[in-house]
Amino acid sequence: MNKNVPLYITVMEVIKEKIINGIYKIGDFIPTENELEKEFNVSKITIRKAIELLEGEGYVSKRSGKGTTVVSNSIFNRLSKGESFSSILNKEGFKLRKEKTLIEEIEILPQDELYNVFGNRCKKIRRLYYLDGKPYIHFVHYLPCKIKIEVSERENDFSIYMQMYKSGIFINRFHDEFFIDYPEIKIIESLDIKEGPLLGRKRITYDKDDNIIEVSIAQYNTRIHNYVVNYYI
Repeated sequence: MNKNVPLYITVMEVIKEKIINGIYKIGDFIPTENELEKEFNVSKITIRKAIELLEGEGYVSKRSGKGTTVVSNSIFNRLSKGESFSSILNKEGFKLRKEKTLIEEIEILPQDELYNVFGNRCKKIRRLYYLDGKPYIHFVHYLPCKIKIEVSERENDFSIYMQMYKSGIFINRFHDEFFIDYPEIKIIESLDIKEGPLLGRKRITYDKDDNIIEVSIAQYNTRIHNYVVNYYI
């Protein structure tokens, strides 16, 4: 264990990683305090502090006499109290799915604004989101080439942010800009509409050292559903 941080922080991070990577799945009970004491060779107080942190970040729920249950495996639990747009849609009863994923490595010209972020090459991921079977969001993500995407995970529903996590890249914050967009014809056609404008969103994602690790552009067909943000205090 890392001696530069408190033991309970290390324990918490190890358990969190197991939750995010699906070793402990949503609905599962994590090992008991006694089992975790033996696994990490630490005191009961250390385990309890680690569990308290995990519960505070929304990963687990502890019930007296019943154990500690995994309630979320989202890496965004640590980022903010804001609820993700996809989870809002799911709670409203909508089904959101991803299709037509295209992953490629592209060359960036010096005059392109992405050149100052990623250099002369980056990964480009393009895909279309469907809401209850209707084309809803056109997404393009630009990422550093160092982010590895395993062949087995090149499915439509893989999480880009989970790939960052697995590549050892930890997200610290997002910067979102919304705007009225008149995109190119092929984007309008992919969303099955006749003309713009559309709601556009540019997201810049920063790591723990405040370096840019993602630039993404999305166009939303708000004729189907508005973009919604919920915050909890």
